[in-house]
Amino acid sequence: MIREHVTHIRTAVDRRSIPTRVGITVLALLSLPLLGTAVRAVGRALELGWLTTPLLVVAHVPVVVALIALWSIGCDICR
Repeated sequence: MIREHVTHIRTAVDRRSIPTRVGITVLALLSLPLLGTAVRAVGRALELGWLTTPLLVVAHVPVVVALIALWSIGCDICR
């Protein structure tokens, strides 16, 4: 299932122009601190304790998107 999602994201990113992919990368990286802070705040507010860690893992999905976009840009530049 994760492989299908990554393939879908990669295909969607590959169809975009290079400036759009750069924008996707920048926005994904800029969203990391916001998502991390939000997850920690929600975990603290709901007193989730150790359950906050899996939420932090999910909050790092933008890193995967950014890496896919960078890989896609690199592949186009090398061609």
